[in-house]
Formats: sequence, C-alpha cells, structure tokens
Amino acid sequence: PAVTTNTATGVSSSGATLNGTVDPNGLSTSWSFQYGTTTSYGSSTAAHDAGSGTSPVSASAGITSLQPGTTYHFRLVATSSAGTTNGDDQTFVAAALPGASTGAASSVTSIEAKLSASITPASQATTWYFDYGTSASYGTQTVKKSAGAGAKAVGESITIGGLAAGTTYHYRAVATNASGTSVGNDATFTTAVVTPVVKTTAARSITSTTATLAGNVNPQGRATTWYLEYGLTTAYGSKTAAKSAGSGSKALQETVALTTLKPATTYHYRIVASNSAGTSVGGDVAFTTVSASSLAAATTQVVYGQFVTLNGRVANGKVGVKVTVRGEPFGSLAFTAVGATTSGTGGLWTLAVTPRVTTAYEATTTSGASAPLTVGVRPAVSMVVTKTTISTRVTAPKSFARKTVQLQRQTSTGGWVTVKRARLTSHSTAIFSASVLPVGSTTVRIAMSVNQAGAGYLGGFSTPVTVTR
Repeated sequence: PAVTTNTATGVSSSGATLNGTVDPNGLSTSWSFQYGTTTSYGSSTAAHDAGSGTSPVSASAGITSLQPGTTYHFRLVATSSAGTTNGDDQTFVAAALPGASTGAASSVTSIEAKLSASITPASQATTWYFDYGTSASYGTQTVKKSAGAGAKAVGESITIGGLAAGTTYHYRAVATNASGTSVGNDATFTTAVVTPVVKTTAARSITSTTATLAGNVNPQGRATTWYLEYGLTTAYGSKTAAKSAGSGSKALQETVALTTLKPATTYHYRIVASNSAGTSVGGDVAFTTVSASSLAAATTQVVYGQFVTLNGRVANGKVGVKVTVRGEPFGSLAFTAVGATTSGTGGLWTLAVTPRVTTAYEATTTSGASAPLTVGVRPAVSMVVTKTTISTRVTAPKSFARKTVQLQRQTSTGGWVTVKRARLTSHSTAIFSASVLPVGSTTVRIAMSVNQAGAGYLGGFSTPVTVTR
C-alpha cells in the first residue's frame, strides 16, 4: 500500500488528531498510527480497515493522555498481503498549560491583604485570578485579569478586602488559557485582630437631595470612633463628624443622614473607624441620587425639521411644578433654555422640541437637573422621480455643496446596494439618470452617509420609492 502522513490537527494540551492517506493498491489493507516522544514511537492507535480500492482514502485517529508542551513524533503505517509501508515521520507539540505559582501575602491588616503570584502564559492569551476563603475549599474568587500572551513568567498581585479579623485564610493562584487551567500551591495568611473591623453597607432613603449612609463597626474590645468619608469620587473630600462606637466586640450598624446633595449625581462613600491599635477603612460604596425629573423621548433620532416630544416625571410627583428644558446643540459649550412646561397629574410632563442639529437636552426644576438625553438629527433628504431622472435635495441649517449622495436600490433580501454616486451642487441638489436602474420595478432611495453629513448629524435617507422602467 502507499501511505502519506499528513499534519496533525486539533492539537491541545492533552490530545490531537493524527491524519494521513492510504492507497490500498487493490489489496485488502489495514492502517494505524505509531506515535511517541521519539522516532522509536512506542505507542500505536487501533488498526482500521482501508478497504481494497485503487485510490487514496483518508485516515484519521485521535490520541489522548499527552503531556503538555511535549514534542510528539508520529507516522501512518499500512499493511496488506503485499507487505507493510511506513509513512514519513511528522511532529507536533502538545499545547503548554499556563504556569501558576502562588506567592506570599503582604500588607495584611484586619480586613484586607495583598496576594501575589507568578503567572507564565506559555505564549497564549492567559487570564488569572485567586481562589481564597477560610479553608482549602476556598469559595471566593477575585476578578479575572489578563497576564498577556508572553513566554516568560510575570508577577501579578491583587488586594482583597472585606476580610474578618483574626482569621486564617487560604488562597491559591489560578491561570487559564486555551490549553487548560493550572492551579498554584495553597498558601495562608492570618488577618490582624486589634484594629476595628468595618464594613460599608448600602445607602438607603435616597431622594434627589438626601440619603442615609450606613456602615458596620466592630470595636474589637477597644474604645473606637468612626466617621464616613464621602464625595463625587473615591478621593471623597468630605467627611461626617466623628462618633463613638463604644468598646464592645460585636458589629454595630451606624448611620448618617446627608442633605443638600445634588440630584442625579453619583456619590462614593466609605466608613472609617479608629482605636488605639490603628485605623480600619471600609470598602467603597456608590449611590446615585434621584433625578429632579426624569427625561425620556419616544425616539432619539429625528429628521431635520421634525419635532420630538420629550417627557418625564418630577421627583416629588407634584402637579404644577415648573420644568425648564435646556438644550446643548452639537458644538455648543453650554445648555440654554429651549422651552418650559408644568407637571400634571402624578408629576408627569411633556414638551415638543425641534432640534436643528444633534442636541443634548436636560430637564431642570428648582431641585436640580435630570440626566442628559441626546437626540440625533438626520439631514432631510428628498427624492423626486420622473420617467428619465431621479433628483434629490439635502436640507439642514448648513450647505452640503460638494458632499456625496448615493442612489441605492433594494435587493431581494431587503438590503441596499449603491447604484450611482453624485456630488451635490451649491444648492445641495443632485440629479441621477433613471437609465442607471435595471429594467422592471425597482425600489430606490437616496442616501447620505454619516461621514458626508458631517459633524453634528447622523446619516440621512429619503423615503423609498418604487420605480418601473
């Protein structure tokens, strides 16, 4: 028989598919693959029947239990009554698993610790994380992060928080790539027991201008004071007055009511507690105050010259609250009033606006402003069809002279293809000859891409029309 050994496929860290072809040359023939870590092979797949034909047939066999990162040799062997033929030797390398080595913990306090590891991506895109918990069963994972796709080991670390004081934690590094997952050795650290144990908890009773912040403090048997830091970022910048948490050994919930906050604004806060042994800082928690009024629209894209109806509800749900809508057109640096209305039943309100260019809107009351809402504007594209011509005009508060428009026809699948392009005149008009369309009925439109429409505008389209030639 004639045999050819082909390239291995489906190579992973533990398996591969070996491939080749066998020509029985008219005699009943069987085939198998020999494989191993040298050209002595040492292992063989099961024998398979290749028939007794006179043309090549495919031969493929899967092998498993390979060693990651190891080079394997293989060849196809076929046997008939005329003798045995060995194919050429081929090689492949079983994919390498990533390396994960657990490092030491550092910066250990009563509530947090910095874990370290050495990760080897083995030249494949690799992610890593830590398993950790109060036993070797772990139970908690850190967020997954990238270690890149290099060939060398890289040092990685992450700080975990919200830990219990005086507690031994187990942890290990875990790395994963397309070839599989590697797990580092188990390591431990023990948190401190003397500083207060704190936990920032969720804010409640949130309105447009007020909120109650909360946190838990365990004094750990020492006289302890606490306060809350808060602000628009995790740099905070403001804090409440310090208060006593006593000197007990149980967690107490503490709260502070804040006023004069800004509507529709995200605030960060955390609890901080101190005793004679040191200071403990809770995790960051964020909350967003309620908008003074909500703001929405049935559509956020309109054609130039059309109006869009904005709507919302004032936060207190009262009737008769004045709502001023302000707009910031594209290219402007400030919001200015574009209209006003008053709230009706349930605090609901509506107002129609006609943007000339893509515009951001906000609704304001005496309590503050809503989150912004952007309405995009498309140029108005007209199309007039006669027996011989198709003409168009593009309208907006600016000239589109020398910009390109496209005559498009609809395909049988509903898509659009460009038939002809033309530049607009100084009057923002263009004319196409109907002769560019195929004979029969064709649905056409005029299109202007967003790039041609320019800054502040979306792409524009005319109303489709069916043309018969």
